[in-house]
Amino acid sequence: MEGRDHAPVGVLAALEAELAPLLERATARRLVQGLTVYEVADGPLPIHLCVAGIGKVRAARGAALLLANGQLRALLVVGVAGGLVRSLAPGALVHCTRAVQADLAVRAEREVEASADLRRLWRAVAPGPEGWFLTADRPVLSPWRRLRLARAFAGPCVADMETAAAGAVAQLAGVPWAALRAVSDRAGLAGGAEFRMNFPAQAGRAAATVPELVRRLAEGDGLGSGGNGPRPE
Repeated sequence: MEGRDHAPVGVLAALEAELAPLLERATARRLVQGLTVYEVADGPLPIHLCVAGIGKVRAARGAALLLANGQLRALLVVGVAGGLVRSLAPGALVHCTRAVQADLAVRAEREVEASADLRRLWRAVAPGPEGWFLTADRPVLSPWRRLRLARAFAGPCVADMETAAAGAVAQLAGVPWAALRAVSDRAGLAGGAEFRMNFPAQAGRAAATVPELVRRLAEGDGLGSGGNGPRPE
């Protein structure tokens, strides 16, 4: 990892509100292939930001753009998610252990593991449970779908629409990645109303923890692959 010691940290989110605490510190911006890359240069390491849009296709595009923009120290995914188990109520901060494209029929390479070292550092900054991030192209808005997903992936799990795609792009590029999301709703029949009610308060909470994580990375905390390779079938 020596070549990445002073490289930028990339941060990806679907919506502008999810990056607001970092966007307000941006010192430069430029349009790259139709997306804006923002740069934060007032910390120990530069931070490159991208608001990619909602969904796996847009997330993969944004992650690839950040990675193609230059060598990255790490890729971080932030935002909100729906809690799929009772213990994950709105307001919980959840770290990703593994992300899976839950609606992908092909099993090979649909699952990616976040860097254990990045998770360790990030949890020291933002304490919270770890669990599955189940990424799909549509939100979970029914108790039956929520129950099916929670049973298929035992333990803490949340529903989102970007993480697995961004993680797969980072993994293929050999870049450590991690994700942190705030629970905005319980992913049930009232999920849409809960999301609208809680999103303003929860949207930027994960992004707000990034500067301290970057400071710890810059101070020389070890960052290896941390299990960032594909999980065997």
